[in-house]
Amino acid sequence: MINDKFEKTLDYIDLDPKFLISILKKYIIHIIAFVSIITLLVLLFTLNQDKKYKSNAKIVIEPDNNIVNIQEYSTVMSDNRNRINNQIAIFKSDQVLEYIIQDKENSKKFQNFFLENNQNFIQKIFNKKKNFNINSLKGMLSSSLGISNVKNSDILILSFISTNPRVAKLALEQVISSYQRYEIDSKIEITNYANEKISDRLNILVEQMDLAQKKLSQYKQENDLVDTGNVKQLKINEIQSISKRIIDAKQNYQNQQNDLLSIKVAEGDMDALLAIQDLKNRKEISDIKDLLNSNESNLESLSLIYTEKHPKIIQAKNQNQSLKKQLNKILNENIEQKAFELSNLDSFIKLSEKEMEKLTDELREIEEKESGMLKYTRELESSKKLYESFLQRIKETNEAQNLQVSKLKILESPNLPGSHFYPNPVRNSLIAFIISFISIYALFFLREINADALKNTEAINSLNILQLGTLPHVEKDKNDIDILQKFSSDNESIFSESIRSCRAVVESKFYKNKSFLITSSNPSEGKTTFAFNLSLSLEKSNTVLFIEGDLRRPTVLSRYIGFDNKSKGLGEIISGQCDLKEAINKIPGTKLGVITAGQIKIDMSDIVSKDQLKKFFDTLKINYNYIIIDSPPIQPVSDTLILAQAVDHNFFIIRAEETKTGSLMSSIKKIKSVGAKIDGIVLNDIDISGRGYGYYNYYQSYYGREASDLQKT
Repeated sequence: MINDKFEKTLDYIDLDPKFLISILKKYIIHIIAFVSIITLLVLLFTLNQDKKYKSNAKIVIEPDNNIVNIQEYSTVMSDNRNRINNQIAIFKSDQVLEYIIQDKENSKKFQNFFLENNQNFIQKIFNKKKNFNINSLKGMLSSSLGISNVKNSDILILSFISTNPRVAKLALEQVISSYQRYEIDSKIEITNYANEKISDRLNILVEQMDLAQKKLSQYKQENDLVDTGNVKQLKINEIQSISKRIIDAKQNYQNQQNDLLSIKVAEGDMDALLAIQDLKNRKEISDIKDLLNSNESNLESLSLIYTEKHPKIIQAKNQNQSLKKQLNKILNENIEQKAFELSNLDSFIKLSEKEMEKLTDELREIEEKESGMLKYTRELESSKKLYESFLQRIKETNEAQNLQVSKLKILESPNLPGSHFYPNPVRNSLIAFIISFISIYALFFLREINADALKNTEAINSLNILQLGTLPHVEKDKNDIDILQKFSSDNESIFSESIRSCRAVVESKFYKNKSFLITSSNPSEGKTTFAFNLSLSLEKSNTVLFIEGDLRRPTVLSRYIGFDNKSKGLGEIISGQCDLKEAINKIPGTKLGVITAGQIKIDMSDIVSKDQLKKFFDTLKINYNYIIIDSPPIQPVSDTLILAQAVDHNFFIIRAEETKTGSLMSSIKKIKSVGAKIDGIVLNDIDISGRGYGYYNYYQSYYGREASDLQKT
């Protein structure tokens, strides 16, 4: 709560290192006392805490599955995270911890180590010894065991925290050992269960094999089958042979049909008949054809030598006729033979097809019987293969049972802590020192920020701003006109002397023909009173123009000094509704020029810029030595920030019991944020009776003199 308020305060104030240091100096004794007490209490509390030691170990649990391809990576990684989480849960499970508790030797070691624990400060004072309870060992093991996983790996980091270093190491060693025992026992239990189930399955398979064998034997007996394999192959070969013969016969039959058709078309023409390939290729026909050709060649040769009636010519012609008759006879015999062959081929094809049909039926019958036999054979073979598979599996499980090892590999064995990690008196004391210092300083800071600014002399001095003077507290009359014109109405008063002092500082420190803005943090802090009385004081020997700059909330000028409520002022000038001369008024009995706020209540930032205002003030400085602007307060409205950029100098009013330090510093920060600065401060409403503001009591001795003395100074 304090820190939140402290941060919010820092947001709106302009911190000065001198101011911060001044707070530290002012409350240094309180801060030291508070911080020392808190730090000492934390140190004593820390020393009273039991020392804690941490033993660490690093292990890896090998996965059961391997990544086959890159597409499986995301799935395997997800499964791996689940597997690691399961392993962590197993480490803290009751089954694993029971191995440690049930081991009497381990329990004895834990008890001895716990009795060796060093006593803390309080325990030594009261001579209080710690007791070991075996019943709480499981809870202690579970709560003190820490397990974390190295990201994207199977590595686990184990840690165990205890008040005794040897207990921490022993506990971590036993947890790892118990996990390995649990893992092996679980695998053996699963293997035994698997063997039992496989044995039951083998017995069932033996019964199924016996039944399948009986069914096969019965089927063979009923169908007179021994082995259909060879019979079936013989039938297939025979069918293939007959099929080939039928194909060849049909081809030959087609050729014979074609030849007979050609013979019929030839109609006895010997040359046409000899053109048929089958007849032409026959040897007896070929031989006679060769003799006929040879005789015709001889006849042509003889015709060249002899006449037609020569005996040799006649003999050759006779021989030619004889050969033709012989060729014709042989052709007729071959034609008759081809017709006979065609008839035989047709009969052969029909017989072969019938034989083919018979063999096909026999093969179909064999296949039907074989199908029935194969059904029982496959059933028997399937049972045999399952039996052999389960028999092999039971052998493997028996071998695996004898070779069970844990998948847990120890990368770093549990270490024996050399020193405790908790508590840390130095660190805790340092943290307590820092936190307590910040807290108490924040409280004092908030106190100073919210305190009366005039009582906070360190804050004012840290601003390093010229102090124009102080205005004493003046009792309020029935109306404000007395205080507004106090300088004129009571020239011998302490208040008037304070105004003259401020005037002297202004005249000595600042050049003439300048514009001066009078402002404050909030309303009712004396801006108008000081601005108007300073103007009255300066006009004694200078030309002065007083401008009422608060357009939204005009002050007492129009109400108390007697100006017409309908008179035009600054609002009409900047909005362009009147000339400068129309808005300037004179205070009766003085040379002081006044521009009131006017009748228009507007937001100055909406209609005028800083450059326009600066140009306006520069114009006024031609005719006036001093231009005093009474501005609105800084905190509520933004008009002052525009005016502050347009004038030459800014004066700030600080009023007793009204202006808070935080508000003062916030206002100065706002002025600085727009590139302007505060050139002087005035301390207002100072109680010079001695009842407060001791820093300013020196004013009392001065203002306590006689009026004549004041007048002489």
